[in-house]
Amino acid sequence: MTTLLSLHMTETRLGWAGVALSPVGIRYATLFHRTRASAEGELRAFGAAVDDNPEGERALDTLRAYADGEPAPIEEFPVDLPECSPLQWKVWLALREIPRGETRSYGWLARHVGEGQAPRAVGAAVGANPIPLWLPCHRVVAANGSLHGFGGGLAMKQELLELEGALPRRMLG
Repeated sequence: MTTLLSLHMTETRLGWAGVALSPVGIRYATLFHRTRASAEGELRAFGAAVDDNPEGERALDTLRAYADGEPAPIEEFPVDLPECSPLQWKVWLALREIPRGETRSYGWLARHVGEGQAPRAVGAAVGANPIPLWLPCHRVVAANGSLHGFGGGLAMKQELLELEGALPRRMLG
């Protein structure tokens, strides 16, 4: 039996974003998109449909607060991981242990989940994260601190880390 996933969308100062909720928590989430149609299409591809879920508005309030730079408790919102490998499970949940305003390397993450000899496999698991922002994969950087490997692009990764205070804000002009 397939669980119905309720689709919830909002516009933020960073763009359109949304979540697909199961009765347990967030199953899938989008990053920020330029259009509602793009973000909604991503969630519909995972089987989400417009439906009522009492947690939907709370999730959207949290997303809007996060996008406004407020210390929204995004890592505390319940998630409902889709079917995945044991390694993905460990890695995805470990992402929630990286505090807002901080970054960790792929090597650190690999050691943290007991896979110190497999940083590339851990990196692949990070890249397959179905719930970005809520499982903050953008906080994982290369050993030398450089940014790479983000589905939303490096500019968005940098913007999110700046928003959280993990990187100094870029100077305009």
